[in-house]
Amino acid sequence: MLEAPITYDKWGQCGKYFEWKNHNVFFQRGGNGQSLLLLHGFPTCSWDWSWLSPHLIKRFYMVQPDLLDYGRSLNASGTPCSIMDQADMIEALMKQRGIKATHILAHDVGDSVAQELIARHNESTLSFRILSCVLLNGGVIPSLHKARAVQHLLAGPFGKWVPRLITKDRFLKAFADVFSKHTRPKGPVLNAFWPAILGANGKASLPRRIQYMAERKKQANRWTAALKNAHLPLMYVCGMADPVSGAHMADGFEMLVPKARLVRLPGIGHYPQCEAPETVAEIMHQFHDCIVEKQNRQKVAQPTY
Repeated sequence: MLEAPITYDKWGQCGKYFEWKNHNVFFQRGGNGQSLLLLHGFPTCSWDWSWLSPHLIKRFYMVQPDLLDYGRSLNASGTPCSIMDQADMIEALMKQRGIKATHILAHDVGDSVAQELIARHNESTLSFRILSCVLLNGGVIPSLHKARAVQHLLAGPFGKWVPRLITKDRFLKAFADVFSKHTRPKGPVLNAFWPAILGANGKASLPRRIQYMAERKKQANRWTAALKNAHLPLMYVCGMADPVSGAHMADGFEMLVPKARLVRLPGIGHYPQCEAPETVAEIMHQFHDCIVEKQNRQKVAQPTY
């Protein structure tokens, strides 16, 4: 796996902040074209997209927030933030940026945030329009999600004490194991993830963040129904070597949403955007080319008077 084209520190220097309740939310923005909202996963932050965003910048105006309690988004209250909170924050961010319609690209816990946004979109209660949604490896079907041992510990009854026992080396080893053996980060490339994992809120925030696993189970019917009932272009891109949400999740998604697109990436793990950014970018471009082509056909088919 190649190192990121920009360090975590420099990524932070290029971003902006906006206030939402007790949170100082960090986000990156830039590019040209239609809006693309990028939602990262656990336990990292928007810096994950730095491998991919250079390949998309000529086509999309990208908005890349650090979710609440992640990365540089400071959680002043120190209280857990639900997926519902994350979706509310995203609505506020879109309003703050004056964005009324956007495409979405999401990963891991970002998939759950996207599913809640799609549910609101289906209910006509969302404050902006979703033009399309691409989901990368994540627990879109909660019953199929295979959490790692460290995730179970953080989410368990003694989770708040677990960070005291977590060392950098031990956590990074577990983190690296969700990548493919062919693309697994090592040495300086792996170490570079550590500040992105800790973020502004430190190790103590990890048990708060991981509460999304319980929320996924509670909202399973709502969020799987959101995908089944979505009237928008939808695609799932799956690194098949991911032990958490890989081949088994792709099979489940295909059964749940047979009309949606599904792309399987052999030899890629949980982080396709970092492990195979050029491939993911090409898939994105092809997907959006098809959307534009379909829209053009519909315009031609409309009668003129």
